[in-house]
Amino acid sequence: MKKTNLKKNILDYFYISAGSLITAIALVSFLVPNNIVAGGVSGLAIILYRTLGWWVGAQMLLYNIVLFAIAFIILGIGFGIKSIYSAVLLSFLIDLLQNINFPVFNAAEINDGMLLATIYGGALAGIGMGIVLWRGASTGGTDIGAMIINKYLHIATGTGLLIIDSLITVLALIVFGPIVAMYGIITIFATGKTIDSILEGIEHTRTAYIMSDNYKNIKEKILQELSRGVTVLEGQGGFTGDVRPVLMVTIRRREIGQLRRIITDVDPKAFTITVNNAEVFGEGFKRLY
Repeated sequence: MKKTNLKKNILDYFYISAGSLITAIALVSFLVPNNIVAGGVSGLAIILYRTLGWWVGAQMLLYNIVLFAIAFIILGIGFGIKSIYSAVLLSFLIDLLQNINFPVFNAAEINDGMLLATIYGGALAGIGMGIVLWRGASTGGTDIGAMIINKYLHIATGTGLLIIDSLITVLALIVFGPIVAMYGIITIFATGKTIDSILEGIEHTRTAYIMSDNYKNIKEKILQELSRGVTVLEGQGGFTGDVRPVLMVTIRRREIGQLRRIITDVDPKAFTITVNNAEVFGEGFKRLY
């Protein structure tokens, strides 16, 4: 058990370190040199870096220390060592990469450079932050401020986070102008979507519920042609009270067309419901860990 926990902790810190490095590269190579502000403490740090010359990493470390302390004092919330490690490491890596003149993407040198910097920077930051979150840590930031707003103003945490990021975006609008601020908004969406893909999986899945008098043949064809497990549920009609089997099968998105063909070939009148899944773990899909 101890060996298993040690191995897990080593893997956790390895991935957290890798995710922090990827996030730092996204900031140093794409976002900071092009003044792209995507909300959060990093966005505020970029604004003050351009206006006052303060190091981005040092600012982020200072802001996170203050936010962690406020959260502990006011909210009574303690933060795991992994989150503190990630926040400190990210701040250190940002200043390190800037001081060793890590390669940067200069958007002014090519056509549509700002759009490319926005997409590449946002996606890369999303990959890094997604990996950190996947291993049960975070990079700190304005989500703590959102929790404080929730406590005293009774505003939902997500709404509070949106308010804070919007204020930082407005500040970027004043400092850098409307075009750069717009790219910051695009970056926020690119980062968020990439984080979702990392945490939930890029390969989306569907679960289909099939009701048919010819359910046995449909079940056999699914087993043979799709090689997917099928669960037979017992359903009852609300109006008639009749009991009838319901097939439940989980498939990948690319298999939807084949499933439709199977159902149509066997019973064109079958009643089918298909729903999106957030995540699926188990044989034939993702491993739990």
